[in-house]
Amino acid sequence: MDEIAVEQKYADYIETLIVGIAPLLPDDVNKLQQDYLENNIRHSAMLLASSMQTDAVFSSLNFEQQCLYIQIMAEWSFHKEIDLFRSGIPAKYWKIVMQKIWYTIWEVMYACIQNEAPESIVLDIVKRYVNRTYNDAVEELKESNIIDDETEEKAKEQSNIELMAKEYKDKLKIRRVKRIFRYAILFAIISGLVSFLVLHFKTTGIIIVLTFVVIYTIFPLSRNL
Repeated sequence: MDEIAVEQKYADYIETLIVGIAPLLPDDVNKLQQDYLENNIRHSAMLLASSMQTDAVFSSLNFEQQCLYIQIMAEWSFHKEIDLFRSGIPAKYWKIVMQKIWYTIWEVMYACIQNEAPESIVLDIVKRYVNRTYNDAVEELKESNIIDDETEEKAKEQSNIELMAKEYKDKLKIRRVKRIFRYAILFAIISGLVSFLVLHFKTTGIIIVLTFVVIYTIFPLSRNL
């Protein structure tokens, strides 16, 4: 991927991605790592954007479609850089691993576009090849005696994307439990109020309850008219 000056629309979109990625950084990523990460995302995305302008396959896509592929590059750069931060691999070898991953992403997306693969399939294929390339790169470092067995195992265990997915599911579960708890309290309050009205005021209480039910049912309908 040869870098050339890219159109402003690509540069603007890439900066938007970087701004959106920053709040997603985990707490264990320090400021130096954040700057390193953002620079690498910008670099890899800009390289891809230059291909969007010059390569016949990539330029066959409209701008919206091109943005999807740039986003895929940026997101996987984000996740695998964080995996490297946590891997125990010496920092001077991070770029070597990432260059292999960037090239793999480029090749996979290029082949997918050529074969008119659906976007949902592209995401799955990119994920599979990124993980394979990452593991292969880690094994190469081990074979070159740059890292030991423990570091190799630790590096292969990293998966920021899976960790973020788990955290998201856990948050949804907590929200769901809180919502059920609120509804349970509301139901108990309403049940108690209805019981009090019916038992204390008898027929009058039933009329009051039914009146509130009718108003609650009709009011949203009239509001939507």
